[in-house]
Amino acid sequence: MAETAIMFGLGAAKAGTTWLYRYLAQHPDVAMPAVKELHWFDTCETGKWARQVTRMDRERARRADRLPTGDAGQDRRLKREIRAYDAWIDVLKTRGRDTAYVDFLRGTGAVKLTGDITPAYGTLGEDSLRRMERLGPVARFVFLMRDPLDRLWSNVRMVAARDAGDFAANAGARLDQVLDGRDEAAALRSDYATTLQRTARALNPANLFLGFYETLFDRETIAALCGFLGIAPRPAQTGVRVLPGTDLKMTEGQRRRALAWLAPQYAAVAARCGPLPRRWTEHMEALA
Repeated sequence: MAETAIMFGLGAAKAGTTWLYRYLAQHPDVAMPAVKELHWFDTCETGKWARQVTRMDRERARRADRLPTGDAGQDRRLKREIRAYDAWIDVLKTRGRDTAYVDFLRGTGAVKLTGDITPAYGTLGEDSLRRMERLGPVARFVFLMRDPLDRLWSNVRMVAARDAGDFAANAGARLDQVLDGRDEAAALRSDYATTLQRTARALNPANLFLGFYETLFDRETIAALCGFLGIAPRPAQTGVRVLPGTDLKMTEGQRRRALAWLAPQYAAVAARCGPLPRRWTEHMEALA
């Protein structure tokens, strides 16, 4: 039997990565770990192992606190996730031993494919990307992009929803922080241009799939993605929104300012990927 391939989901955040994880987790050719975002390689870069262990301990405790739920199926799922977190915390405690990471992934029992979908990987440096590719012999990378304005506003709304007080005011303040250069993490998540540059320099282009949120749910895109990953095409639930955010419309002033800030991202993706989805071109025309 051929060795299980590894798929790395590089992001972007709020661009369909959770939907992709659930699609692959339900695919008969794939076994995804019960921990969706492993954060292995970004923690390798920062060296903040204790912080990551604490974060995973917290996620494990959240699930343990929910037991019992009164639903046998849900209890089984939670217990499976708790076991996965226990095993993953042990891997984190190796502080960067890639063999333990690979064993954890391949221990999921995938026939053809396993994977690690962590949107933060879109900000990794070239050395980390090369390190990931060497973990093969078959390594595949998927980078999903969503219209930059829509993705930014979705991310802003998600963060603002956690704040106390007026939601619209909080979202506006959060957006101002990004556009004023006071939120470096949010700026990095919006920087498609740098991710595309790094992947172009670090990876074999045959190992990279560039996709768009706006067309991710099309039958043709799903078939192309499955072919790239070496698994059989399988029907997908395309009408179900995953983790929808709280609705809020941008003001016209917010829209104009954010589009101007994001102009380099539209230009970079257009130069690399050619014709873009309609939602992208509508916003690019607004920049003209």
